[in-house]
Amino acid sequence: MIAFVQERPRAAALYALFAIGCLAVWKTLEARATGQYDYILTLSAAFQSLAFLLLVFETRSSVAEGLSEKTLWAFFIAHVTRISTTIWGEGYIPEDNTGDVYLYQILEVVGIACCAFQLLKLNAVRTTMDVGQGIERWSMLMGMCATAAVLAYKTKSTGHNDYFADLSWMFSVWLESFALGPQVHLIVMNTRSVVDDSAVHFAGLTLAAALSFAFFWGRNTRDHYEELQKDGEHGFFYAIVVAGILRVGLCGTYFYLFMKAAPGKGGKGPEYELCGQDEL
Repeated sequence: MIAFVQERPRAAALYALFAIGCLAVWKTLEARATGQYDYILTLSAAFQSLAFLLLVFETRSSVAEGLSEKTLWAFFIAHVTRISTTIWGEGYIPEDNTGDVYLYQILEVVGIACCAFQLLKLNAVRTTMDVGQGIERWSMLMGMCATAAVLAYKTKSTGHNDYFADLSWMFSVWLESFALGPQVHLIVMNTRSVVDDSAVHFAGLTLAAALSFAFFWGRNTRDHYEELQKDGEHGFFYAIVVAGILRVGLCGTYFYLFMKAAPGKGGKGPEYELCGQDEL
């Protein structure tokens, strides 16, 4: 523990602030009957925001070897789309007292800001050094967005009582569930690449966020199964549970592959291959 604090003081400080924040929320939490487990949704957003913060402050290499830019774009688009619906509406946000201070939305905005900063940094550095990931394609991101849009249209609910807001929110859920697809593809296909070992925080915390999200919606579906069937909303909840499982699966796969590939984590750590900028 002492060695970690000395070696990575910024990461240690962020983890300490996160722990203090969680403790403060837990001590002051006032859950409502209709939102008994809503704090788990806030926790999921907190995990993801912390993952992005550590990605910004703890990535040791300027080019962030092994980090998929398309994955970051997917997260950025998903979070911006979601915040555009939750920042003004009352649907799909925690109903406990954290909603009085807009904690969930603040965490989402922090995540968006960090993600945007990392994208700008990667684009500037990789363009200047003429370094890309080689096998990454914009067509994969566009395909993910198109698939998420179709699934959102088929499975959206009426949480906002607004067609576009409900469609946008469900689109963000599906796109986020696909977000780590380019990252997994990059690690699997580019066998000569290595990853920045400091990104272990991003891999682990993103998995924690996915597990929290899946647990929250799975628990809600189980507890309100009869009510959902009566109201005809079971299709939406089944869809979001499937999206949660898919998200956990991709996050778990990424974490496993990362631990195999990262230097000093049991991986072979081959030399990083500098490639030309990615294409369509």
